[in-house]
Parts: sequence; C-alpha cells; structure tokens
Amino acid sequence: TPEHGVWELGTPLRSDMPTWAHVLRRAGYATSISGRMHFVGHDRMHGFERRVYPDINETLIPFTYGDWDKPQADDHVMLGAIRESGPVEEPTRAELFDEAVIQAAIEELTYLTSDEDGRPWALMTGLFLPHFPYAVSRKYYDMYEGTDIPMPRIPPHGRTYEEMVPLQLENNRKWLGLTTDGATEDEVRIARRCYYGMITRMDELIGKLLSHLQTLQGADRTYVVYLSDHGDNMGEHGFWSKLNFYEDSVRVPFIVVPPDQVHAGAQCEAPVSLIDWMSTFLDLTGQQAAFEGLPGRSLFPLLADPARQEPERAIISDYACDGTRVPMRMVRRGRWKACFAPGYPSLLFDLETDPHEWNNLSEETTLQDIMKDLHESACSDGWDGAVLGKNILFHKRRLKYINEAESGDFSGKK
Repeated sequence: TPEHGVWELGTPLRSDMPTWAHVLRRAGYATSISGRMHFVGHDRMHGFERRVYPDINETLIPFTYGDWDKPQADDHVMLGAIRESGPVEEPTRAELFDEAVIQAAIEELTYLTSDEDGRPWALMTGLFLPHFPYAVSRKYYDMYEGTDIPMPRIPPHGRTYEEMVPLQLENNRKWLGLTTDGATEDEVRIARRCYYGMITRMDELIGKLLSHLQTLQGADRTYVVYLSDHGDNMGEHGFWSKLNFYEDSVRVPFIVVPPDQVHAGAQCEAPVSLIDWMSTFLDLTGQQAAFEGLPGRSLFPLLADPARQEPERAIISDYACDGTRVPMRMVRRGRWKACFAPGYPSLLFDLETDPHEWNNLSEETTLQDIMKDLHESACSDGWDGAVLGKNILFHKRRLKYINEAESGDFSGKK
C-alpha cells in the first residue's frame, strides 16, 4: 500500500518501517516466526527475534513481481491449470512445506513457554494451503467422495461471464489468460473438490499446533488468531485464484479466540481490516501515542462487544500486482462497495441487494452522491491512481532489471 510501498511479493519491506513484531518486542515480548511471510531482500526478520523455518520464497515460491510491460497472454494458463487439477498419490510440495512449518512452530512453542524469565511471547506461523494450484493428497480428496460440490454461479438473465466482466478486470483476464472457457463441469468440480481437501489438510495441521499449545503453561492466557491474506474466486465470475476485489477474493477468514472466550462463537458484522492488527497491538501495549494517525483501528472494542456496529467506517483495499497495469483501490462502507482504477470506469455494487456483485451501479443517477462520498474516502489519504501508477511502473522495471541480473537471464538485453 502507499503506507509501506510493498506492492507485490518481490518488493522488499523497508527496514525502517515498524511492524507489529517491533511493537510487541518493544513491550518486552519474545517474537518468533515460522514459515510464510514473503519477506525478501537483506532484512528478512522485521522485528522478529527468531525464525524457526525458512520463508516460502526460499523453499517454494521464487522471487516474483507483476510485470506491467508484459504483453497480453496468448495462452489460457488458468484453463490448463484447471484441467491438471486433481488428487496426487504423494504429498504436494505445499503440503510438505506446511507440515514442516507446523512442526517447527510446535517446537518453538515449547521453547517460548519454557522461558525462565517468563517473557510474554508471540508466534507467527505462515502456511501456504489452501492455495492455487488445485492439487492435494488423495487422502484429503477422497474425504469429499459423494459430497455435493456446487458449481460457480451462473450470470443472471442469460448473460455470459464475458459480458459481465467490467473493463477494470477485463485486462486482468487477458493479461494472465484467466479463463475457464472450454473447462468441463467435471474439471471445475474436481478443482473445487481439491480446494476443499486443502482446507481440510490445513485444518488438521492447525489442530495439531493448537493441541500442543493446550499442553503448555500459559495456554489459558494466550490469544489465538487465524487470518488469511486473500480468498479464492473458485470459478465465480469466470475467475480463479485471486487478483480482484470480488467478495470471493477480497474477503478473508478473521478468527480471534481470546483467553476468556466470553463471546465464544460470536460473529461480528462490523467491517474490519488486516491492518487493524497494528493498532490492536499498540492498544494492547499502551503505545498508541507513538503512531498517531496510523491507518486501522484497535479490535478490542469489537472483541468486548461483537454486536457493536460501525456503519460509517470505510474499509480500503489496494491492488497493483499481477493482472493489472494500473493501481486499483476498493472502498467498502456498509452495503456499498466501490472500485476505482485510473483510466477505467468505476464500479459500484450494492451488497445488500446484489451480494454476488453482478450489477455495476456506478452510472445510476440516484447514486451519484454515494459514489462521490466513496471516492472521497478512497482519496482521503492522498491516493492518486495515475501518479501512483507511474511510480509503481518505475519500481517494477527496476525489480525486473535486478531479477534478470541476479538470475543471469539477460541474453539479448542492452
């Protein structure tokens, strides 16, 4: 985002940018990390004292960036991936990575809770599953034998996916070759079934970690938080994977288990954002004054009262990586969601009457005050998509140059 300048997996986070790990460490916490966080560059700790298992870019996913100079994709890469989905006889690399991450985290929990100084601690455990590509060990695939696997929703009024895709996202489809044209119903169902299996495998691993926590001293004083960085379209709107602001992609699990569990099982309807955790940790440690004006809000009021409503809050999300050549920004306030991208028509969805986001209302005369209000919220931090796009393109070209130099792939380059 504009706050920290990290737009994609290949962008290093600046070492002078405080993280929530710094906040907790400054308050006396021991901070450890195991697995996925996509840290690249020379600094791969960013406030964590100990790393107990390598990051995913060191073991599974290489250095990557969204190349905005890349021509439109000629091959339908996603169609091929869907057709290759299915169960495998041996654990996938992603499964093996997550198994190792959890085992290292289990050992680290034992270490952290046995600290003779009695320091409070925080352990970040980063997993890969569930995630594209859609493949999983047969054991977990077979768990869904005979299960009714729903198909992606069909556009209303006889329209096609192609007719429904807004211009903002048409470039997304073409650039990556995102399409399921030609995929059979069985192929789509197999891919979805694999995703269910990956979720089950992940649940099993998390359960193993939590079961170990319950055997250790201090478990009754520990917050357990489960988050994800993105969802998966799973064929909805003709898209797979992520890369857009449809609810299937942008909404994520956000589960908090406080030590007292007074509101166990309660569901909070108020909008929240992943960036709220920084403010929450500042609140927890009494350091709010050190970061006045920071985006995000403390989650403690909602944890104390899950029924609390915050109807006027605007949630902002940014995207400027694969599948687009311009920065995109989403604003969600109450029932309304708007999406903006320089050079493209804006989008507006009423999630109350149109939860599946089929109908773009941005041109409706009676809704222009709402559009104006949401656009002002989008620009409240000085966001200027056109200017930002030029800066990001310059940054991406530098990343590409460095990547080619370090990989040795510079034949024919001048």
